[in-house]
Amino acid sequence: MMLRNNTVKTVFLLSLALFVSHPAKAETSIIGLGNFSCEKYLKLLDINPRSDEKFMAWAQGYISGLSNDLSQSNPNSNPNDFVSNMTYGSEKIKQSCIENPESKFYTAVESAFHDIEKHQGAE
Repeated sequence: MMLRNNTVKTVFLLSLALFVSHPAKAETSIIGLGNFSCEKYLKLLDINPRSDEKFMAWAQGYISGLSNDLSQSNPNSNPNDFVSNMTYGSEKIKQSCIENPESKFYTAVESAFHDIEKHQGAE
């Protein structure tokens, strides 16, 4: 009987641990340059314009993840559209940051991505 009680307790505790570690709706954690405010991004560009290369490299990685999610939900999407439109995307990101300096850099990247997604195939 003691063994059965320990087994039941162990299964319960493991189930509880899994439930707590995997919430029903997972939130996305943004790490790296994406957490910089747009204001800080723009200041860094003023100090050293080449810092944009690092931000755009981060943006391409983030866009890769967004593109992967999009291609799984919409097989007709082209995940390379943002990369092929990187000059446009870069300008769109900067413009978004100028208009919303208090927002995070990743939100400007998402805005550019969704703009390109919206106009996909319109050319």
